[in-house]
Amino acid sequence: MKKHAYLIMAHNEFHMLKKLLIELDDERNDIFIHIDKKTAHPNEEDIASVVTKSRVTFIPRRRIYWGHVSIVKCELELLKKAINGNYHYYHLLSGNDFPIKTQEEIHEFLDKQDGEFISCHKNGDNGDLFLYKIRYYFPLLRYVGKGYRAERGLRGRLLLTFGQWQDDLLRFQEKLGADRCKKDKDITPYKGDQWFSITNAFARFIVSKEKEILKRYRLTNGPDEFFIPTLAMNSEFAGKVRNNCLREIDWNRGTPYKYTLDDLKLLETSDNFFARKISYDSDPELVEALIGYLHRK
Repeated sequence: MKKHAYLIMAHNEFHMLKKLLIELDDERNDIFIHIDKKTAHPNEEDIASVVTKSRVTFIPRRRIYWGHVSIVKCELELLKKAINGNYHYYHLLSGNDFPIKTQEEIHEFLDKQDGEFISCHKNGDNGDLFLYKIRYYFPLLRYVGKGYRAERGLRGRLLLTFGQWQDDLLRFQEKLGADRCKKDKDITPYKGDQWFSITNAFARFIVSKEKEILKRYRLTNGPDEFFIPTLAMNSEFAGKVRNNCLREIDWNRGTPYKYTLDDLKLLETSDNFFARKISYDSDPELVEALIGYLHRK
């Protein structure tokens, strides 16, 4: 029996997380969970109580910040813990992802595979000019965060100040002609979605490069989108990259778009395995409809 490891990064909506765990609960799966340390007092025992067939492991919690290397450190910790089980595939999910294929379908397809299901593209593809994110230093990302311009009150003013400092620093580096990529002239940068389904061999390869990864991406803007695609495409694994992360993600309607019940048919007919992003708080009807769809299958 070829077993899979599910690596989950969660920070809220634990009722949604439990519904996700129920759908992943299978004797062929083990589940590894990280809960953001910024979340107060999550009840790990209650969360794990819904699982009866899989083994659930919680890894030590750390504070996760948007666009920051803390995300990479968390992914590496999940992989380091999971590779002891020598799983056939490792799937990285967030707590707001949900399967749109049954475990039977997922295992049946991947039992015959040995490819790396990650997405990747070069700088400039589809108009995505991303080199500045790895060329320059972004030391204030931990404090700036996503959507800082929309914050209000004292916190909003502080975040806006940090954001302005980061913008000024970026312009200063551009003026000086700074380029962190010069020392990696033999490496072609790639960018892709953070979420993946990868083999045991590639998972172990990633872990073996931990020091190199953290050194290279420590002050990168959004390092979680770069380190795995770049590592894969500049290694012997390049020929196994499928440029398909098996996730239904809509970047045209949002960052990413949050699916609603109106998207049910789209999700039911998708060839992908998981949908991102789904919120039980925002649209419980969609989650319940997907559960019914999976169980009918």
